Amino acid sequence: MSNRVVNVLAAASVAGLMFALFGMSAQSAGAADPAEQVKDRQQTMKKMGGGMGAVAKFVKNEGATAEDAAKGAEAVLAVSKMDPKKIFPEGTAVGVADSAAKPELWKNWGEVQKYWGAVEPAAEKLEAALKSGDRAQIAQALGATSKACGSCHEDFRVKKN
Repeated sequence: MSNRVVNVLAAASVAGLMFALFGMSAQSAGAADPAEQVKDRQQTMKKMGGGMGAVAKFVKNEGATAEDAAKGAEAVLAVSKMDPKKIFPEGTAVGVADSAAKPELWKNWGEVQKYWGAVEPAAEKLEAALKSGDRAQIAQALGATSKACGSCHEDFRVKKN
């Protein structure tokens, strides 16, 4: 082979190697920090909890308006439609930041999906109940939504003090 061909092949090999190394480091840099993922999850769950709280304040006539409750139910429904794998990525159990997610969550993922799947229809019923304006119906739907959320908390979240 001529020197020119060898130089071209060598340059192409080096370029390919650099591309592969750069690609791997870019992937590593793009990998989410588990502590940040826990923080994101907590914000997402606070959004859901805040929505539930707004509906509860309306039901209890504690100063929340029907509009506040509707926005709250909308927030609950929006979170319920999220992919639980994005909210609960592996590697974010207890011991990562201030995570309260038990390691059993990922070991029993099918159960988690069942629980998570029950939240959306409950949240839809909550939203429909709010449109009816009937506080008793809203309270019942809120209870069902709370129960759907609480099932997962009971099994897969460390109890708060």
